[in-house]
Amino acid sequence: MTRDAEPAYTVPPELVAKQPVEALGGARSDARMVVVDRRNGAVEHRRFFELAGVLGPGDVLVLNNSRVLPSVLRGTDERGHRVVVQVYSPMEDGSWHAQVVAAEPDRRAGEEFTFDGCDGSGRGLDRVRLSGRLVREETPGEWRIVLTPPGPEALERAATLFYPHYLGSRPRPEHYQNVYGSRPGGIMLPSAGRHFTPELLRQLTELGVAVAEVTLDIGVKWGVVRLATWLRETAGITEPVLPEGTARTPADERGNFPGAEHYDVSIETADTINARRRAGGRVVVCGTTVMRTLETVTDDAGRVWPGHGWTRLVIDPGHRFRSCDAFMTNLHMPTSSELQLTASLVGGDRLPEIYRTEIVPRGYRFYEFGDSMVIV
Repeated sequence: MTRDAEPAYTVPPELVAKQPVEALGGARSDARMVVVDRRNGAVEHRRFFELAGVLGPGDVLVLNNSRVLPSVLRGTDERGHRVVVQVYSPMEDGSWHAQVVAAEPDRRAGEEFTFDGCDGSGRGLDRVRLSGRLVREETPGEWRIVLTPPGPEALERAATLFYPHYLGSRPRPEHYQNVYGSRPGGIMLPSAGRHFTPELLRQLTELGVAVAEVTLDIGVKWGVVRLATWLRETAGITEPVLPEGTARTPADERGNFPGAEHYDVSIETADTINARRRAGGRVVVCGTTVMRTLETVTDDAGRVWPGHGWTRLVIDPGHRFRSCDAFMTNLHMPTSSELQLTASLVGGDRLPEIYRTEIVPRGYRFYEFGDSMVIV
């Protein structure tokens, strides 16, 4: 299946979830869950709180503990021109990666910005002064920036949330986090794990399922040009936003394939996964971000190695999976990179057919606030 192929199914607009199940009076784990068996093609329709009936003792559930940060900063440059900066992926030296959009697009190393303070919701309460200094340009349109004061705490008070356009309005911060998110750095939610509650995680561990965590900070999923356009519209900037001749990136050309994203896999996590697999347990990968991370650090023998760095891995048909025995994901659009990854695991055109005959007709909800799929 490729992006250029005719879509195998159509998602009606009303199936795009714009509110989480909590806002409708339920619990996160009340989401619906379709279970797909790769061995025989069987499909079950369940609820997420029934996950203990799908996993078992000896399995290891791998989660992405990246915590979403408010990442969009608005302010002025040294000449008084409007500027919007989106930061992501904090580095060990205290700097951040950043997308810079400004009414005057020419930038230079050493330039300083002054940002307007707010409380992270955009209401301008609990004001904090924040400044930034450009260190160097990494790639066209992508910079390293140092913030003053440093650290994620200032961003929590000075920046606003970057949220998917299809939600229509800014979600409540607590709704746009996983309950186990602990490592600030991502700009978007690793949403396959959004359905977990502390109670459900406790139930799984009591069953004998190990829980291991990796970190992958979701960064600029869109290309430079597309993200700059979004930020420009958000900020109300009508002038050019990028230097003339800025190259389009693969993400601009191919839709929503992710760019380079920063990951971290600890020795403890690698040891836990390897031990469980040696003992015959399954590695249950929660989300495409965890899948990309583990497929990056797993060798051909199926052994996971600790480490940190940047992954540019694109998983498409023909990929040989090394790290995954079962996979959890949300529901995706027919031409998305997430669906391409998931369909590559199932094999052939089986997954789009399941969407067409089982998922869409039953009214499953799509995207971050939608329902879930587990592939075993």
